[in-house]
Amino acid sequence: MRRLMKLEIKKFKLFSYVKGIVISNLAIMAMLCLVYFADKSEGRIPFESYEMAFGVIGSLVRGVFIIFASVLIARIIIDEYRTKSITLLFMYPIKRQRMMAAKLALVAGFTFLTIFLSNIVIGTIFYAVDSYVHFVPKELTGQVLGKNFLIMTLSAIACAGTSLVPLYFGMRKKSVPATIVAAILLVSFTNSSSNTSSLVFTIAIPIVLALIGGFIAYLSIRNVEKADIT
Repeated sequence: MRRLMKLEIKKFKLFSYVKGIVISNLAIMAMLCLVYFADKSEGRIPFESYEMAFGVIGSLVRGVFIIFASVLIARIIIDEYRTKSITLLFMYPIKRQRMMAAKLALVAGFTFLTIFLSNIVIGTIFYAVDSYVHFVPKELTGQVLGKNFLIMTLSAIACAGTSLVPLYFGMRKKSVPATIVAAILLVSFTNSSSNTSSLVFTIAIPIVLALIGGFIAYLSIRNVEKADIT
């Protein structure tokens, strides 16, 4: 599996995405600055606590990289089906299921790592800057840091599964736009639910979507040995 994933990374030159990830992180930090100055100009406190600040950072990071993952799905799966180039891939003496599993594991792993690491990087920069300009009136405590680290990790795991949901919509018509639009709608839904006051919604929605994503991944692998490339 690892060898197949490495071959996919080399084939699609996925390390070139690092530049896009860095740009995305810079855009998220610019968005945080925009939120800060917009609220401050209206006489409001932008971030009342570090829990609130980390929550905003998490929502932005999840949104950006779930859409990023849909672009990856479109490139390494949907586009190969659309152009029929996957037919050549399936001629190799390797089970189709293993090939598809490697592609899906690559997308899920990419999503987990980018969300997890981006949260750490942006959170660290936010804290360093806050030490000088004092965005947040309350201090960061070890308890708050530990709680948010746990939430961040669980959220990254959930998003790894959630990122596979757009695959269903893209595979129906072998459509790249449908894949990306589905991801955008998914982000809109999850971010709106995470802004509710109910902790049940905040936790349950990502878990349910992650399970759905896992089920979609299973369906895409289950019959791939017998399915025609149409």
